Parts: sequence; C-alpha cells; structure tokens
Amino acid sequence: MKNLAHELKPLFVEAVAKAFPELSEAELVEIISVEEPREAGHGDFACPVAFRLAKMLGKNPVEIGNAIVENFPEDYRIGDVEFLLPGFVNVRVKVSYLEEVLKQLETGFSYEGGPARKRPVIVEYPSTNAAKQMGVHHIITTFLGDALANLFDFMGYEVMRINHLGDWGTHFGKLIYAIETWGDKAVIHADPNMEFNKLYVKFNDEAEKNPELLDEARAIFKSLEEGDELRLAMWNWIVKESTEDLEKLLARLGVEVDMHMGESFYLKMMEPIVEEGIKRGLFVEGEGGSLIYDMGEDQTPALIKKSDGTTLYLTRDIATIKYRVETWNPATILYVVDHAQSLHFKQNFEIARALGTADDTDLEHVAFGRMRFADGSMSTRKGTDIKLPVLLNEAAKRAAALAAERGTELPREEFAAMAELIGKSSVKYGVLNQDRVKDIIFEWEKVITLEGNSAPYLLYSYARAHNIVVKAGDVPLSGLPKLTEEAEIELVRHMLKFPNALERAVNERKPHMVSFYLYELCQEFNRFYGKVRVMEAEEDAKRSRLMLVHAFMHQLKAGLSILGIPVVERM
Repeated sequence: MKNLAHELKPLFVEAVAKAFPELSEAELVEIISVEEPREAGHGDFACPVAFRLAKMLGKNPVEIGNAIVENFPEDYRIGDVEFLLPGFVNVRVKVSYLEEVLKQLETGFSYEGGPARKRPVIVEYPSTNAAKQMGVHHIITTFLGDALANLFDFMGYEVMRINHLGDWGTHFGKLIYAIETWGDKAVIHADPNMEFNKLYVKFNDEAEKNPELLDEARAIFKSLEEGDELRLAMWNWIVKESTEDLEKLLARLGVEVDMHMGESFYLKMMEPIVEEGIKRGLFVEGEGGSLIYDMGEDQTPALIKKSDGTTLYLTRDIATIKYRVETWNPATILYVVDHAQSLHFKQNFEIARALGTADDTDLEHVAFGRMRFADGSMSTRKGTDIKLPVLLNEAAKRAAALAAERGTELPREEFAAMAELIGKSSVKYGVLNQDRVKDIIFEWEKVITLEGNSAPYLLYSYARAHNIVVKAGDVPLSGLPKLTEEAEIELVRHMLKFPNALERAVNERKPHMVSFYLYELCQEFNRFYGKVRVMEAEEDAKRSRLMLVHAFMHQLKAGLSILGIPVVERM
C-alpha cells in the first residue's frame, strides 16, 4: 500500500501552477506538502500551501485557497475539495476509491514506497553490560531499538541489529577480584548475571571499608589491557556465561539482535586511531599526561586516554564507528541510548567526523527519557535496580489475574503461556505507546487492562475479529466490496492513513506514532463491530464486511509485529 499523501502531491502542484503560473514547478514541489488534517471532519488529507503562498505572493490566504480549489484537477480518487482557514486546502476521497483500497487490503498489508535502499541501517541496542543483569532501565532501549529496527525492516531497508556489549572496562577488574576472592564457579554457572551482580555489589561494599581494593581492581584491569593470559581467560569465561544468560532473557522478551559485538573487539583498532589523531593535531596532552580532544570554548574536553595510558569507552566507540563504516558502509547508524549520554555521543560523532571516518554516514543518537513508576508497588528506594525478570513475572501474574477475573476457558498450560505473552506484550506496549523524548511513566493500571490504549485492548480487538472470521467459515471474498454504512466507510478511511503513520514514525524515530495509529484503528473497528452486523447481513453486505474484518486484522497484525507483539486468536 502506498502513501496516498505522496500520490496527491502532484495534484496540488498542478492546481497551484494553474492558479499562479508565475510560480515555477520546482519551487512548488519544494513548498507543497500533504498531511493529515489536524481536526477530525476536515477531510482525509490537507495541504497548508495557501498559508505559505500568502507570504510569497502578498495575497490573502482565502483568495489563494479558493483559486487552488477552482483549479484542482479531476481525479478518480478525489471527491470534495474545500478551503479552510487559516490556509488549508482539504480533500476527501471518494467511497468508490475506498472500495478499491479495501479490496487490496483484504488480501494483506505491506508498505510500498520510496526508491531501492542499497545501504544498510545499523540500529544499536540494547547496549547491555556483560556480567550485569538487565534491569527495568534497560527496557526502553531494548524495546525502542527493537521497534525501530522492525520499522525500518518493514519499510524495505536492510537492517543490522547490533548489541554493543559492554565487555571491557575497569569494572571487570573489580569483578575478577571478587570472583577470585569470594566466587564459586558452579554457583555462578547456575545463574550467571545474578551472581556476577552479587559479587560486584560485594566488592563495592568491601571497597567502602577498604579503599585499597580499588587499586587492586585497577591493577587487574591494567593487566588485562597488557595481555595477562590467566586474567584474560577469566574475562573470556565471564563474557561467555553472561552473553548466554542475556540471550535467554532477550528470547523471553521476543527481541532479536543479529550480533553481540563487545567493546573488546575494537581494542586492536584504537592505537592507530590515537596515533592518527595525534599526527593531525586533534588529540593533545591534557592534565597529568592524559590525552584529550578539545571540543572548543566552554565545552567539556573529550578524554581519549587516561593519565595511566588505559583507554576509555569513548576511545572504543570512535573505533566502533570506523569499523562499521569500513565494513558495512551504512547509510545511518542509530544509537538508541538515554539522553544522559548526549554529551558522550556529541563528542563521539564530532571526533569521528574530524578524523574523516564518517563522512558519508549519518550518525544519530536516538535519545529517550527515563522511566519511572507512577506507584511504588514495584519500585525500590531509587526505582532503578528492579531486575527485568522480576518485572516480567509481575506482568504475567497481573495478566493472569485479569484473565481469571473476566473468565477464561483456556487449559492450564495454555493459560500460563497466554498470561506470559499478554504480560510481556503489555509491558512492551506500555513503553512504546509513549513519546520517547519524554520520561516514560509506567502505571500498571494503564498497562494491564482491557480499557484504553493498551496491548490487551488491541489484542482483544484482534481476537474479536478472528472470532468473526471463524464463524463465517469459507465465505468467498471475490469481487469488489460495496461500502454503504458510515462505520464501514470511516474504518477504511482510517486504514488509508497507515503508510503516513509509518513514514512519520520512521522519520522521527518515534514508534509511538505506530501504536497511536493502531489504537485509533481498533477504536474504529470496535465502533464498526458495535453498529454493523456481519454474520446476519445479506450475502453481498456480509462479503464486503468480512473483507473489512480481514483488512483490519492484516493491518493490526502488521503494526503489532513492528512493535514486537504477536497477535492472539483468543483470549
């Protein structure tokens, strides 16, 4: 399905060119855009060009708008064309065209648009740390990154999903000391990241009593960087156990990554970069013999090497960009990381460009706000150290309680699996239906519910539609449908807008635009369900309405798949 807004743009260009021949087609293509109306009832698509032309031509927007309406070309898709203040020319598509659209959607939904995309998009997420269990603060980067990768993939891009694993740094010195001093390999193997986390916490507790332990940890990490074989063997074991544990949790979340590439992978690539930066005068000596990159007046210098000669996260990130560009030549690299890292990415991107390693690749930090709980039922004093499995278990428990309260005939095993699926889908949707640039507020009452904008509401709508299809059996759906009821027509009108929602979501890196569209889609479907009979209708009407049910299911399933949520056929 193509974006009709794009298809209508040439019609507006033609109308304005006829009305104002003094304007060139090139400048009209530049200034004319077609969008969805801001208010319901103002047509299906709107063009604000009259308001823009008023300034260029020194004329009243009303005069301009009326001239555009008068010169609007005939088109088989367009019915009414009208001008509305302050400067919008709005169009409404014909019902006959909606019937053609429905016939297309009845067999499935796919996005059509744009030229062939020959260079990949790299999406970096969830950027976890080895030897640390994922907490609730990881779910935004995990779900947001997954949804963006799915969105690009759905729209025809080649996508690479990379987890930039934090598997190097001074914290490994602390952990190795703790394992050598207090660790039990058999206990660790039973639950790696949990035990690694406990040992890491124990080290920090002991270091508060004995600060000399920090020197021990720094010395261990320095020995790693110098190639100590025994310590490197211990480090390799830690990373292996940790990564396997992480993959199990990602599988439970329904999140995929194509590869885990740790910071350690880039260690051998850093020294040539450092030498190049020094040679070109980009990296200079800082305090205590450290190496820095000057970001300019009133900006924090970027630390490239510490005074003891050890590298930093930033150094490895610069090498990461160079490797990715040289290996895959991506069009774009998206870093899905919270806004607290904004300075880091500003420094990283500026240095990469100064070195000439990313001249033809867009580097973008997809920042997001923090997550907090609206109530204290799941939060600790700081609200950031709740482990992700605990949150998922609580979600499954609440989903089971909701199902039991409403009544269910599912067998015990199927009921448990359904509760797990509904629970994690609810958590996922509860994150993705909010604008990423704001803090994410997590409220159980809004997440696990059949009311309002929630995963259970959308999944129940799909199950309701599936029930209609099952009851209908093998009704032939050949021929062109006829839309006669207002609820039918409005549902298809909404379906026209899905490609536009997808494009806005991918361009703005905001999956919540997909979830908002799906919520409105389900609202329109449930209005249709409440007002129009399907099974009791006469044959032609039944066939058309069944087409509409199928089309709704295809769109909802496609949209939910982008969000990483599987549909269910019964609840």
